[in-house]
Amino acid sequence: MPVLLLMLEPIYSLSLTRTEDGHYVKSAPNFSYGVLDPVPLGNPYADAFRKTRAPAPRELIQQLVGTAYACASLNADLLAATRLRLYVRTRPGDAKAKRHLGAVPVSRKTISRLTDNATVAHYVAGNVAIEEVTHHPLLDLLKRPNPDSQQPGMCGYDLRWMTQLYMESVGRAYWLIERDGLGIPIQLWLLRPQLVREVPDLTGKTLIDHYEYGGARGAKYQPNEVIKFHFPDPNNPYFGGYSPLAAAIEKIRIARKEEAHLTAMLDNMGRPDAVWSPRGDSEGGGIGSAEAQRVRSAFRQAFNMAGRGGLLVSEVPGSIQPLQWSPQDVVEIERARAIKTDICNVFGVPDAKLERNAANLAAAKTADYAHCKDAGIPRCSRNEETLNARLVPMFDRSGRLFVAYDSPVHEDEVFTLEQTRTASQTGAITRNEVRQSIGLDPVTWGEQPLVPNNMVEVDSATGKPGRDSAEPGIKKGRRNMKRKAKKKEETAEERSSRLFAEMMVRIFYDEPRQRERAKIQADAAAAATAAEASSVKTEDSTKIAVESQQLETMERTGAD
Repeated sequence: MPVLLLMLEPIYSLSLTRTEDGHYVKSAPNFSYGVLDPVPLGNPYADAFRKTRAPAPRELIQQLVGTAYACASLNADLLAATRLRLYVRTRPGDAKAKRHLGAVPVSRKTISRLTDNATVAHYVAGNVAIEEVTHHPLLDLLKRPNPDSQQPGMCGYDLRWMTQLYMESVGRAYWLIERDGLGIPIQLWLLRPQLVREVPDLTGKTLIDHYEYGGARGAKYQPNEVIKFHFPDPNNPYFGGYSPLAAAIEKIRIARKEEAHLTAMLDNMGRPDAVWSPRGDSEGGGIGSAEAQRVRSAFRQAFNMAGRGGLLVSEVPGSIQPLQWSPQDVVEIERARAIKTDICNVFGVPDAKLERNAANLAAAKTADYAHCKDAGIPRCSRNEETLNARLVPMFDRSGRLFVAYDSPVHEDEVFTLEQTRTASQTGAITRNEVRQSIGLDPVTWGEQPLVPNNMVEVDSATGKPGRDSAEPGIKKGRRNMKRKAKKKEETAEERSSRLFAEMMVRIFYDEPRQRERAKIQADAAAAATAAEASSVKTEDSTKIAVESQQLETMERTGAD
């Protein structure tokens, strides 16, 4: 039967051809047995010797196995599990957010996180108030991209997960927007990127004229109907995309070939396990092909599958020599480990994420932190900027709404606990805030902060300690401090008046009292001496003692 060989020019050397609608394309002609993939826009070869062609999008999907799939799925899980929130900003002069949006104020920690996010920092810059929107059609659409229960669709998690998986493998992903009569999006459909072709506008007015889905005879979509997510291709950042899988394609191909070689060895298709050497006839001749085939069949029948390890008794004289193959001859362990590390590095995934059994708790936490920081934050920033530029304006043309992911990097639990403890001990936060930090419900008595004994409450209006919050000793000390402060602040005239008043008191009040007190003390001393000598207490001595006691009472009263 004659064989027809169809010799085609290599796909990368094809020139631009003019189509019926006046556009130019670079693709192989269509045949009845299939349509070739679009030509990659970057380097046509994957190796340095220019012998291996660059992978097409369909081949990249097929190469998503093993370590590459594990890394891609980890990145997709990380992005899909990170919560996407909707915020509204209110500038001076703007109306307040509508009540049906359920806008709630955000914490200062959230404001600080949004300010540090380069993709949304301009939304929170300046004198603006930021609130989180909890009820909005955009949130409903992202949660249920295909709300029609009669049609098979995706949930919000699967849509985000598959979108990121396509970006990790093909380098780009596409959402098809279905709108209602008012132009508001009502459904989101994920397009398979290996079937999407970006047709450029050769007039130069726009970058992309339209998208072809499923080949030249498939559907055509306008650029405003499709949202494109992509990793920019260094060769052409406006078209296509460059995925981590394409960057590591040579390592992935080597790993797949080693696995295929190992599979062939295990199936006994690569090398024999033993050699049978027949002695032949008496004249030194061989046993012939028919006899060799009979011995081969006997071997296979006796030792195949369940017969492995049996005893051979042959009718043909000869000898058998077992063959032993080193595991390094099948696959080199160190090279396989190095290939695995290279693939993980391209995807931004630490090795410990794929080797949980060999990692302790500290290594696992370090790997989680590095993965969230190195792979999670850039991917979240790229996706949220695309949504703010393409999807959010379809719901709000004022520019007040924007979306932002929560930080994929989890807070340090030990640091957060110590921070909450310090704030509670210094009275910086209330009891309900402490309860909220540990997941407890607020209580009616928890609106007051915990104040230590060595601290006093302050007036919320003046910021100074309150009058009723201090102890008596503290009050007395505060009065003395006020007197000293007044003395420091008095003028020279006030000081002269105060000194003159003190001198008049000393002349007309203190000195006469001192002389009278000295006389009473002298009389009391003489009476005590006389009474001691006679050992008899007279009425005069008793009177003198009473007068002495009265004097002491007067002195204490005057001191007070």
